[in-house]
Amino acid sequence: MIYEPVNISVSLGYGSVALASQSNNLNVDQSAFQMAGVGGHGGNDNIASGASVSTSLDAGMIASGDNSAGNGGSGYFSGAIVDAPVVIYHPINIAVAGSGGTAHASQSNTVEIDQSATQIAGVGGNGGNANVSAGGSVVTLDPSWGSSNAGGVSDVQTGGSQVGNGGDGAFYGGLVHTSFVLYDPINIAVAGYGSNAHSVQTNDAYVDQSTVQIAGIGGYGGNGNAAAGGHASLLSHGLWGGSDAIATGSNGAGNGGNGYFAGSLIDVSVAIYAPINIAIAGSHSTAVADQVNNVHIDQSAVQIAGLGGDGGHGNLALGGDLSAHLLSDLHLLG
Repeated sequence: MIYEPVNISVSLGYGSVALASQSNNLNVDQSAFQMAGVGGHGGNDNIASGASVSTSLDAGMIASGDNSAGNGGSGYFSGAIVDAPVVIYHPINIAVAGSGGTAHASQSNTVEIDQSATQIAGVGGNGGNANVSAGGSVVTLDPSWGSSNAGGVSDVQTGGSQVGNGGDGAFYGGLVHTSFVLYDPINIAVAGYGSNAHSVQTNDAYVDQSTVQIAGIGGYGGNGNAAAGGHASLLSHGLWGGSDAIATGSNGAGNGGNGYFAGSLIDVSVAIYAPINIAIAGSHSTAVADQVNNVHIDQSAVQIAGLGGDGGHGNLALGGDLSAHLLSDLHLLG
């Protein structure tokens, strides 16, 4: 954006008066909010439960676990987010009077420029609250009851349930915020022989070039969640082969997500403030130049990258119960 008003007053006759008055109230909003690759938050009060399983077949694997509820989605971002606002503010005010005259140049500028930016990318969603995820119960009977040699079940899985966990955040690329402001008002009063030149300039400027950059942040774990493995019961007699693997654990609840960051966070803020106020008068003349400046420039930056999310509170993760009953073939007699 280029803002350049020009105001000129010229009076060349003897004893003339040149008056140039300029008042500018400028508000420029170039703020940016940029968000990409953000996982959604997990819901609340959900239930995920595996069904109960009872079998006497020679099954290769029985799985009623690995259920999920209320987990935050993962956020992935690869690329670049760029914000590069530019403002050039250059008002010109000139008053020129001849001999024995009066030149009065008055310039008042009230300027507010907002070039702040918030850039968020690759952030995992937060886990939900008060969710329940449980594996179903599994009951297995000897697949060849009455025989002394049977195959059994190779794998029983009722665990692996996840609930209320924050999603992972992964960022690969760059967040770039480069802001530029040129503030250069010019105020000039010129009068000839035996005259008066009065130049007054007042500037109130506020420039915000602050930035917040967040990338590769894991989501927070939820609160009050419960994840439990299901109950596993094995009923066997004699020399049944049983199960090679029985898994009722590996449950998770309210864990914070992992944060991954590879790339760059760049903030480059440039503000050039150069007001010019000039009063020129000839011989036996009076020249007065007054300038008042009130300036506030904020170039602060907050940059956060590659952080894991905090774990939640009041969560419960339990492995399921396992019971094995070995019965002798003798109970089949008589």
